[in-house]
Amino acid sequence: MDLLAERALQGGFGGLAISFAGWIDADGRGISAGPNIGWGAEALTDYAAAHGLRCHLENDLDARAWGEWQALSPEAQRQGDLMVINAGSGFALGMVIGGQLLRGHHRRAGEVGHLRGAARRHPEHGEVDIVEGILGGAFHRPGDLDDAAFKARWLDQAEQTLAPVIAALDPAHLIATGGILDNRPDLLGALNQRLIQCLPKAWWGTLELKASGAGEALARRGAVDLAERAAQTENR
Repeated sequence: MDLLAERALQGGFGGLAISFAGWIDADGRGISAGPNIGWGAEALTDYAAAHGLRCHLENDLDARAWGEWQALSPEAQRQGDLMVINAGSGFALGMVIGGQLLRGHHRRAGEVGHLRGAARRHPEHGEVDIVEGILGGAFHRPGDLDDAAFKARWLDQAEQTLAPVIAALDPAHLIATGGILDNRPDLLGALNQRLIQCLPKAWWGTLELKASGAGEALARRGAVDLAERAAQTENR
């Protein structure tokens, strides 16, 4: 944070925009956990304030979803809502509903990877009983997704997890992100077909789960735009 603050001050900026792969506190002022990098609770906005800077925090997938939304044309935005499906080290959703980023009461909206009930034994992680235990790359062994049986189990779990949310929210746009789906177009295509077969064909027979067209840069774009909007609101 000291280095980020120094760079911001040298550049003449009044604040920081941070998208973070972890759990943001409900009040948006700090993080409660960053398991991917071994962080616990950190009061990042207080650290920034000590340097005279504002600090806006977003979950990285929320920032990515907002960046993906901003990248849509006005016509595409008018068509309806956006859901981003991220299959990387974990498995989660980012959602823009009614033109607004959906964070949720606890800032945990879209954390479907933490649903219980998908137990598997992993040699390093032991017994894993959450959806991410199958769908998240952090819990995969080398070659898991090259094994036909595991790939079928992955698709089964992804279908069971995603279909109810898609049916409930009825989004116009479904975008796939994350290392697993970015690097396995065959898996992306198979998941798309599974969802078409599962969901009511009258509405979802032409469902298209698309790969992101712009990549990680959209998370930065989303975080900065959300920070600027928050600053404008504060200054009114």
